[in-house]
Amino acid sequence: MSKSFSRLAIAFTAATLMVGGTTAAVAAPAPAAQQQSRTAQVPGESGTMADAHFGKGTEFCRNQALTSGNGRAVLRVQEDGNFVLYKDGRPVWQAPNAWPNGNCAVFQEDGNFVLYDISGRPLWHSNTWSRGETLAVQDDGNVVVYDGNGAPVWATNTGD
Repeated sequence: MSKSFSRLAIAFTAATLMVGGTTAAVAAPAPAAQQQSRTAQVPGESGTMADAHFGKGTEFCRNQALTSGNGRAVLRVQEDGNFVLYKDGRPVWQAPNAWPNGNCAVFQEDGNFVLYDISGRPLWHSNTWSRGETLAVQDDGNVVVYDGNGAPVWATNTGD
């Protein structure tokens, strides 16, 4: 019975999203390895979600995004190949030289955060190799790479 209910809920949601000719795209879920690399998001003291932290090996591609715990900041590899950070629904940062060739962003095992084209050539990087330990999409609208001691080694500088 729960499978029927789930299918009905999915159908209802899809129908609701299409009302008035408006559609919404949902990114494919990340592979299991990526899902495991994400740090749990826990409610803060005020009840809002805490910053979202992502470990080495996190990868997301066109039409996918990483989102802060409170949903205020969204770092997206867009369908058009641009790599953009949105804060409160407005673009506040984009990777130089990304558009229109960005394909996948990877927080690599060496600590560097890199955007690649479809051929695997790097288009942009954070220059944090051997230093980056954690990638954070923060509730204040900033995206930061932290070292093992919790010190920032790269940031979009878009936080409040």
